[in-house]
Amino acid sequence: GQATNENRSAGPRPKQSMLLLLFATVDALTPAASRRAAVGAAVAAATQRCLPPRRAIAAPATDGSTRGGASVVGKVGPDGQIVLDEERRPTIDVLASPPAITSRCFLDVSIGGRPAGKIVIELWGEVAPRAVENFRALCTGEKGYGYAGSSFYTVLSGLTVQGGQIAGGPYSGSGPSYAGPTFAHDNYAIRHNTAGLVSMVNSGKGGGSGQSDSRFLIQLVGDAGFLDGRYEAFGRVAEGMEVVRKLEAVPVSGTKNRPLEPCSIDAAGELPRAAS
Repeated sequence: GQATNENRSAGPRPKQSMLLLLFATVDALTPAASRRAAVGAAVAAATQRCLPPRRAIAAPATDGSTRGGASVVGKVGPDGQIVLDEERRPTIDVLASPPAITSRCFLDVSIGGRPAGKIVIELWGEVAPRAVENFRALCTGEKGYGYAGSSFYTVLSGLTVQGGQIAGGPYSGSGPSYAGPTFAHDNYAIRHNTAGLVSMVNSGKGGGSGQSDSRFLIQLVGDAGFLDGRYEAFGRVAEGMEVVRKLEAVPVSGTKNRPLEPCSIDAAGELPRAAS
């Protein structure tokens, strides 16, 4: 089953009960009409910046829009919900209509120096061609750098695990993409409504930069609508979700929720597509 939080953390970490504190803090800081939007922005900011939600609260802009990083991603509706701009509204429910699988990749993971298992990820290149090619090329290492030897560097239990920050390569920054320091997102078409969904972490600050590098996240919960319109999803864990849960269970430390045990990607690559 899903890992629990009790007695596992050596430092603060976001968890379900912490959302109550988040709501209370937002109540004190924002008008009633904007509370829900502020909560969504806060959780998205916490996922992006790896800070506790209480420190990451972002109120809506004064013009009524909600900003993720430097980009306007939507407006606050009459009910206080974020209404995403049309180009950022998800249109694909992968539970109802799974996209065509164009490639499959794997990550061999170890925790604390001990093999934890293999994660197999199906990729949807017809929906997100740039994001898929980025992930695939970094799995194969065909550019001379890639995910092998990198790690899962942030664990936000009940939200996401984040990995793929590559050291070295020909570009500076937090992790080179397949085609330069960063690449532009294809779209935000896929709804974040299932655990195991794989999305790119945004480069820069905030959730609306529209650019990513090598870093990716794996969704841990079924409903993560606060990621919609900000993070580009491009695939899903097809095998090895139990390995992802092992990563979720690793104790963390500090405000950036760094694992106390090494969570390494020992090998990565591309697999043959399964027969349809």
